[in-house]
Amino acid sequence: MAHHRSSGGESIRSRGVSRGVVFALLSILLIAAIVVTWQHLGDRIDRQADEAAAQCVEGPASVPIIADPDITPGLAAIAENFAESDPVVRDHCVTIEVRPGDAKITLDGLSGVWDAESMGAYPAAWVPQSSVWSADLSAAKPDAVEGNTRSLVSTPVVLAVSPELNSALRNRLDWSQIPMLQQRDASLTDFGLPGWGSLRMAMPIGAQSDASALAAQAVATRVTRTTGPLSTADAESPRVASSVRAMLEGAPLSPDGTPRGAAKTIADAPDPAKAPIHAVPITEQQLFQMTRGDARARLAEVVPDGPTPIADYPIIRLSGTEVSDVAGDAVAEFIQYASQPEQLRLLTELGFRGDAALPQGTPTVSFPRTPNPMPTPENGAIVAINRLVYGPGSVPASSAAAPVPSGTAGG
Repeated sequence: MAHHRSSGGESIRSRGVSRGVVFALLSILLIAAIVVTWQHLGDRIDRQADEAAAQCVEGPASVPIIADPDITPGLAAIAENFAESDPVVRDHCVTIEVRPGDAKITLDGLSGVWDAESMGAYPAAWVPQSSVWSADLSAAKPDAVEGNTRSLVSTPVVLAVSPELNSALRNRLDWSQIPMLQQRDASLTDFGLPGWGSLRMAMPIGAQSDASALAAQAVATRVTRTTGPLSTADAESPRVASSVRAMLEGAPLSPDGTPRGAAKTIADAPDPAKAPIHAVPITEQQLFQMTRGDARARLAEVVPDGPTPIADYPIIRLSGTEVSDVAGDAVAEFIQYASQPEQLRLLTELGFRGDAALPQGTPTVSFPRTPNPMPTPENGAIVAINRLVYGPGSVPASSAAAPVPSGTAGG
């Protein structure tokens, strides 16, 4: 006899899902919904924060930097690229404004009273030609400098001479010889140049003349046989003082007080033997810029034996009530941005040396390797040499034709 399958609520309940399982599933769904909602809310808050920052809720901020005129065009180009990246610092859309400035005027303002009407806005950073200036600022007003300085690029200090003098020297010139060659009449006879007289090396102290002080540092390092950084004690020694004075006392005047002016005198001389100037310390970058359009060499680049002085273009971050937190942070971000190889290229193509490709050389400048860069002297040593070169209580003058202690050398 067949049996029918029974039906009814009791059977259904026996095959159903228990209330505990249902409750657990509902709890899981509820928790998942809460998590998703919370994440969505968090993402929305983050987006709103990003949008607020991108919209510069605190407004725009212009951050000024004063730089040496030689490096200003490259830094200004990097600043334009930086602006295109839409940098935001502390909810401000920042722009970096790089302007050229005379180093002596800038130093006087930073160490004394800054006149914004005549000098422009107080800078958040300063990039002079060399540590000649950072040392003087640190000595005059230590609290004006924020942290340690660093450099993006550098350039060696060389001597600009005529091609004829370069051929006669034939890599036989040492920094330690310069004071004697400057002082002694007919000293170039030692190099087979009768009738040329003495070295007649100009020591300009006008605008952008750091090379004169850096050359004096190299001589001081060589005559004291210093193997490390020149110490303050060595720089203040009688031997260094007499050597630097010998360089100055035989120095002819640059027509405009600058290394470029002296180099132009050498290049334009109809007779190199009778030229009023035979040599001048100059940065390789300046010499490159002077000669990049030459079809033939009118000047030559001489690198004397011994440690080679370096113009390091230090980035001096400034501090004080005049520099806001926004400006200080913006400078830090700009330095980091400028350190990228594709940005450094905008500086090295001007003839500076750094972590990017150098440009093609000129008939004068071939960018030779610098195997023995001179260590940066102690700050006290830099200041001591500055006082010897530029006079007590002074730094490089910005006047066009500032004199040196004496006239043309004999011979």
